[in-house]
Amino acid sequence: MTTLQRNLGLSAVFTVSIGAMIGSGIFVLPGLADKVAGPAAILAYVLAGIVVVPAAVSQSELATAMPRAGGAYLFIDRAMGPLVGTVAGFGVWFALIFKSAFALVGLGAYLDFFIRLPARTVGIALALLLCAINIIGVKQSGRFQTVVVLSVLSVLGLFVVAGGVNVQADSLTPFMPEGWGGLLSATGLVFVSYAGVTKVASVAEEVKDPGRVLPRGMLGSIFLMLLLYPAIMWVIAGNLPHGILADDLAPVADAADLFLGPVGANIIAATAVFALLSMANAGLLSSSRYPFAMARNQLAPAPLAAIYDRTGTPAASIALTGLTMVALIAFVPLIQLAKLASAFQVVVFCLINLSLIAFREAHPAWYQPKFRSPLYPWLQLFGILSALLLLTQLGWISIVGSLGMVAAGVFWYRVFGRSRASHESAALDALRLRSIGPLVSTTESALASPGRNHVAIAVDGNTSNTRLRDLLRIAKAVTAEDGRITLTRMDRIQSGSLWWRRLAPPRADDPFRLGAKDIANELEVDIAVVRPTGADPGAALMEYARRHAVDLILSHLDHRTRARFDPLWIQTHADADVMLLGNDDLGELRTITVLGAGSPYDVAKIDTAYRLGHAEEAEVRLLHVLAEGANEPQREAVAGYHRQLMEFSPVATHSDIGSSDDLVAAIIRRARNSDLVVMGASRAGIGPELSQRISAAIAAPVLVVQAPPDGENWRKRILHRFIY
Repeated sequence: MTTLQRNLGLSAVFTVSIGAMIGSGIFVLPGLADKVAGPAAILAYVLAGIVVVPAAVSQSELATAMPRAGGAYLFIDRAMGPLVGTVAGFGVWFALIFKSAFALVGLGAYLDFFIRLPARTVGIALALLLCAINIIGVKQSGRFQTVVVLSVLSVLGLFVVAGGVNVQADSLTPFMPEGWGGLLSATGLVFVSYAGVTKVASVAEEVKDPGRVLPRGMLGSIFLMLLLYPAIMWVIAGNLPHGILADDLAPVADAADLFLGPVGANIIAATAVFALLSMANAGLLSSSRYPFAMARNQLAPAPLAAIYDRTGTPAASIALTGLTMVALIAFVPLIQLAKLASAFQVVVFCLINLSLIAFREAHPAWYQPKFRSPLYPWLQLFGILSALLLLTQLGWISIVGSLGMVAAGVFWYRVFGRSRASHESAALDALRLRSIGPLVSTTESALASPGRNHVAIAVDGNTSNTRLRDLLRIAKAVTAEDGRITLTRMDRIQSGSLWWRRLAPPRADDPFRLGAKDIANELEVDIAVVRPTGADPGAALMEYARRHAVDLILSHLDHRTRARFDPLWIQTHADADVMLLGNDDLGELRTITVLGAGSPYDVAKIDTAYRLGHAEEAEVRLLHVLAEGANEPQREAVAGYHRQLMEFSPVATHSDIGSSDDLVAAIIRRARNSDLVVMGASRAGIGPELSQRISAAIAAPVLVVQAPPDGENWRKRILHRFIY
């Protein structure tokens, strides 16, 4: 895999982080904040910065453990899984673009001091220019950022010193005209001012010595802004009366005009233009790495992960981000969307703090940060609770909008990413390992029972005698001696009333019935042959299973079969366990491999493998592939689980535990010498899901198992749905 070039030092990291913050938060928002809270907006900037500190500390630790492109997306993805990671990457990408586009449009109020041009036209031209600069190379972009940020800081330092001596106490009273409610509302409004502090983590793969540089750059920048923001707000509020400031879109320049004169106001206006340009550049630089990182994880189109050889930059991802920014500037009222970006940023900061907790609790072996958060986990819990409190102050439109971004991310993952995602998360691994214990006793109890009471084998006229014999072999092994095996012929009847959903016995001279009986007699199995009738044989089978207490439906996958009935539909709708045998025929069974550990289907998988192994005199292999870099406690937990399962196995059983970044390839490699592979189904059946990819690639017969959730324990049902 091609890697990005490490060209960014401490000064570049510091200025990228400052540049992402030093923009609209200083030059546009003070007037809006004063309108909401009055002079208490000074305190609002302090409170907002304090709320951001936990996320900045958490991301500093995470970035030193995973110094790769992607930032918040990468950390949340590794900690909480590809679904949440996709939502975070998708939403933060848009939030950063919104904020950068808003900054470019906001240039208009300050450009009016020099020349009157259409704000959107200027914004589009600048967006294209920044896109070109970033494609040429991040080193050039970092140098540009350093020059702009140092110039802006120098001018703002002069503004604070010169303006501080002219502050009028009368302008600061009353300090909290809107009370605590106004203060909290203003805090939520200016929160977005600090959002850029964590953006620099998205370019961590391009940072020299990230273990030292990233924490210093990120934490140093936020503490500087914790001093600078309130100081500037104090100068502005102390020089401009409340009535004038509340409606001012260029408050810094207008305040400077009072104590620095027109020349000073023009200098401030020019500084504002460069600062807003800097913020937009930092937003483009960092946001373009989110599609790049998602494409690396196969959660976005592969071309977005390509790196331009001449400059070492992800040109396609930068171009997509830049063109999206241009479209937003041209067609969307960005000011109305500024709060939406802020609201989603609050959610992402909560997820960043949760991600650190997940990694600390899961203890993956590869997680070795050079910087560790102090006051863990209290600092992270404070960050989560305080950020959620601020979210309630942003208004219901912002909350609904952020939920809409979440829905868009979920939709993207469901449509594009889920079938491609093969890795999971630290949080889910920890939950799985803790759920293993109860599975042992449940599996032992299931194996101690006589077997299944009623097995229904679903076949049709295309089912070959070989496949029928395979299904009967499995059914015989798992059915109790006094249990029932029913062979259901799934033929679609085109005539008759649609409401008729009963099962009728076939004619005594039915050739299918006679052939099935011959195979059953050969295997010494007693069967009853029935036929569902009606336009929907699948629904008829479901009714029969409920009426006759069927506890296992056994069928097979065949493209010709699905013309008459759909086994995948049965798998996801049945109230009984469902097992589907893949297209390969069973031969002599010497080795049966069971995939995975800690699944809600473990009981059905292991019980079936043990009983079939006992009936066929085969050995059983318990195979589990961990993520690359899994720590020793995780490996030992799975090994201990396997040891407990082997204690009550009726056949020779051994454990096979491996690790790999490529889950599918590792399973194929380790399972290739098996005569039968038993695995659990994916959440929504094996359709386009991971289980289908694995079963199609393994060069051996595959039995896919799905068990219905425990209907008596809704909490366990929700937990299984979430963690598996």
